[in-house]
Amino acid sequence: MMHSFDLRNEYKCPISGAVDNLQRCYLIPDEAAGEDDSKVASREWVFGLPRGGLSYYLQSRENGICFRKDICQMYARGEFVLAPTFRLYLDALDFLERAGISNRKDTDRSTRRPLTALAASEGLYRYVFIPCTEAARALQKEFHLPRQNISDLNDGVYPVGNRPSCEGTEELCIVESYAHPFSIATFANKMLQYRSTFVSGQYHACVLRLVNKWHPKRIRTPQWFIDEPKFAFDDVDLTHSEANGYFVPQLEGSAPEPVRILHDTTIDDEDYRKRVSVWVLRVDPKSKPEPEPPRSPLALRRSDRLREKACPYASRSPPRCTTPLSPPRRVPHALRYRDPFRRPPAWTKRNGGFPTPRFCSNDWAFFRYHVALNAPRVT
Repeated sequence: MMHSFDLRNEYKCPISGAVDNLQRCYLIPDEAAGEDDSKVASREWVFGLPRGGLSYYLQSRENGICFRKDICQMYARGEFVLAPTFRLYLDALDFLERAGISNRKDTDRSTRRPLTALAASEGLYRYVFIPCTEAARALQKEFHLPRQNISDLNDGVYPVGNRPSCEGTEELCIVESYAHPFSIATFANKMLQYRSTFVSGQYHACVLRLVNKWHPKRIRTPQWFIDEPKFAFDDVDLTHSEANGYFVPQLEGSAPEPVRILHDTTIDDEDYRKRVSVWVLRVDPKSKPEPEPPRSPLALRRSDRLREKACPYASRSPPRCTTPLSPPRRVPHALRYRDPFRRPPAWTKRNGGFPTPRFCSNDWAFFRYHVALNAPRVT
């Protein structure tokens, strides 16, 4: 799916340098968040994610690469493969040893290092460009990709077995990207199964060993982590028709005071800003929400909102109701009385605190005016 990108390095083709006509390739498919729960939990544990956080990671920049469209299609077809250098592979293994994920006591709930802690100071990782077709080799020559340095090559020592690397390994070039080695290795492992040579087979063995680190049979995930409430348990999905009335575009500076909006003659009375200003002026921001009733066990589910960014591996979302109910009525009963001050919505922990286009009216009021929707009105 094509996206409009700005000029930040994140949205710059790491091979051609192009900043337009870009396409993002997602490395770990979206379906991974819907796999067997033990697999999901073990991956979240190793990656340093909160329980239920895999869905959000799969849509992050660490799980994708923006290429020029034609180059992206070559990468998706496996005409070339990116794999961690020998040095990056060893750094990833060292990171996992020090991340606090292995040999945990059942009572140890201390934090783990997040997977982003593996990144260099500039946030870029170095990957080996492995061409598999003549078109890919021509691409390498056209853009004069830099060769590996002695550190990338681990001083010429193949890290699996500590023997000299195969002849020709030093001829491989480098591509730098924000994509995380865990995601790159997952995609490379799939592609190199059918494109292995003596040289590329070395990298296949490395990425296979790395991917196996989060296999449920290779890592013991504490039961307390598996049983934790999932990160997105309090999210509510809205259809586009509902979200359009509640989603506020990101503006420069702070939001105008409601009283100013009410006296602004350039704003129509039916405009959402005036309608919410009428409501918000009737709410006491200092009032406390009603006491929450005991939380009833709710079936855990995963949000569909992150499937909006289509990718070659994403499944289509089911069709939605054409005549949706109002957002407050669609909020689950247990969430209507949620205190957003004591239990902030999940979106406050990601995206810089800016919500996605789909969130309930409780979230919208808390985001825009920092008031609780269910706070008692001032009489």
